Amino acid sequence: MEYLEIEGGVPLKGKVTISGAKNASFPVLSAALLIKGKMHIKNVPDILDIRHFLEVLKEIGVGVERTESGVMLDTRSEISSKVKQNEKHSLRGTQTLLGALLGRNGSAMLPSLGGCNIGARPIDLHLKGLKLLGVSVDWDSGYLIGKTNKLKGNSIYLDFPSVGATENIIIAAAVSDGETVIENAAKEPEVKNLVDFLNAAGADIKMNGSGIIKIRGVKELHPVDFGIIPDRIEAATFLVMGAATHGDLTLENVHPHDFEPVTMKLKEAGAFAEFPSDNSVRIYAPNPLNAVNIKTMPYPGFPTDAQPQMMALLTTANGSSVIRETIFENRFSAASELVKMGADIKVENNVAFVKGVDSLQGADVAAVDLRGGAALVTAGLTAKGITRVRNVYHIDRGYESIENKLQKVGGRIVRKEDDTV
Repeated sequence: MEYLEIEGGVPLKGKVTISGAKNASFPVLSAALLIKGKMHIKNVPDILDIRHFLEVLKEIGVGVERTESGVMLDTRSEISSKVKQNEKHSLRGTQTLLGALLGRNGSAMLPSLGGCNIGARPIDLHLKGLKLLGVSVDWDSGYLIGKTNKLKGNSIYLDFPSVGATENIIIAAAVSDGETVIENAAKEPEVKNLVDFLNAAGADIKMNGSGIIKIRGVKELHPVDFGIIPDRIEAATFLVMGAATHGDLTLENVHPHDFEPVTMKLKEAGAFAEFPSDNSVRIYAPNPLNAVNIKTMPYPGFPTDAQPQMMALLTTANGSSVIRETIFENRFSAASELVKMGADIKVENNVAFVKGVDSLQGADVAAVDLRGGAALVTAGLTAKGITRVRNVYHIDRGYESIENKLQKVGGRIVRKEDDTV
């Protein structure tokens, strides 16, 4: 089994190119099923979750070819409405296939949704919205079955601005009869990227950032080549790593506004940020960092996906920090592993209390989810001695060649194989 071995204590210095966004790729690749034709989706990251998702697309009848800059899709053939049970394909990204298959075939049959074990992620809001569009929903032998004779526009209010529910409703409503209005919709950049893709393909969707999205259904969409936005969470992760190691990193191929809450918190902690261009950001932290308090919130608040990495940074900051997690109840999984490295963290329900220590000590630790794994790599880069991060596949699910990118900026990190693990 593979693991990452890290020798800590080296400041990261240089330039990092950020890959395309994992969480923007899933809905765009799903929405492409509404179109019959050939499309080139560019800037799709080569990560484990995307590889598995592309296998799912192949299995239901989509032509898929990896290119140097992305993925070529051919959706001209018949597409199956059934996504078969397969443990390897149990990833959260398949959720947007629900709206896509309903829009294309009028039916969808999906197995239980997977993803990281970071807490309850119910799909009740997805189903509420799709039912209001005229979809009947049932469960049978572990499959979610959706059917509709005709998708019809409607007014939909989401009790919580769920990203997945917003995306599923947008995809289905794009080819429905009439107008759909989603209130309290998610405002994440990944949602806007989906809207931009569909509009480029001929959809009529208006999203102004207010939480209200208006969709006038169209009869047909046309093929279009399109680019996925940069991954704001990968960018946030490298920002945190740069600051945590007291380095000097410049991130390229980014939209700085998309991860501004992370940049602002790092500045509050004592790091410095500059913006050499509209698509780059420089972070440097020559001085000791200070404790800050964090509360995760839906966009444009502090992202839950960057919270574990910030926790790792705060373990050696001066003072005590309080982290409140409001999105996922199991988002503190990395805390117990960080404690093995000498961190002083106490977790009570959805709050973590982090008291800064002088330094962390390298140890054998294990990732139990994607962002928790990134937090352990962050800690390993700052710790004294050698850190070995097990279960590296969790990290591979969301980061493209993380060790190669870190090596290029001075990180002493290698991927190794240990048959005894």
